[in-house]
Amino acid sequence: MAFWTDGLAPEPKRQFRFRVLVPNLPNSGTWYARSATKPTFSVTQSQHKFLNHTFYYPGKIEWNTVTISFADPTNPDATGAILQVLRNSGYNVPANINDAGALSTLGKGSSVRSLGVVQVEGLDNTGKVVERWTLNNAFLVGISFNDYAYDGEEISTVDMELRYDWAAFNNQDGLAGAQDGGRKNLFSLSDPTPDGHGGFGSNS
Repeated sequence: MAFWTDGLAPEPKRQFRFRVLVPNLPNSGTWYARSATKPTFSVTQSQHKFLNHTFYYPGKIEWNTVTISFADPTNPDATGAILQVLRNSGYNVPANINDAGALSTLGKGSSVRSLGVVQVEGLDNTGKVVERWTLNNAFLVGISFNDYAYDGEEISTVDMELRYDWAAFNNQDGLAGAQDGGRKNLFSLSDPTPDGHGGFGSNS
């Protein structure tokens, strides 16, 4: 009997069962999100050579950007909402060379606040949240709009690229623990492991 066709087998996670939460977009950005990349990271390396041997050592962790693609309806207007996030981050188009708005620049605090706490949640077949990625200190670093085309029939989209300091992951047990005020099975590079050191681990 195949594993995934066994009625008693664990329910697999499915790519289409997800939702995106961006608090400062209309409807939290949830209903018109089309896709979202999961957080990824890389570890830098250094090497030490001795005679004809090369030894490698892990270095710093670098989290990569996340891209969220939204459908662009007319109401609410996703393009307008995301451009408003940019303005709330501190960017203003100057009306003229003497406009005081020309002196306004992007700041990290205002950029993070303009989005709120960004989360991507995986759901099971009943709609229950089984995993949650939280992007800590996320801010906008890129926007891409669909082109117009007379021969195109696809839904227009807006892609939003986000940079963040680190990502935290909660699995199903961790989500239940969080509701009880605990920190069970919280995975995050920023959180201590049971031995008190930072890294991936299960806290109980």
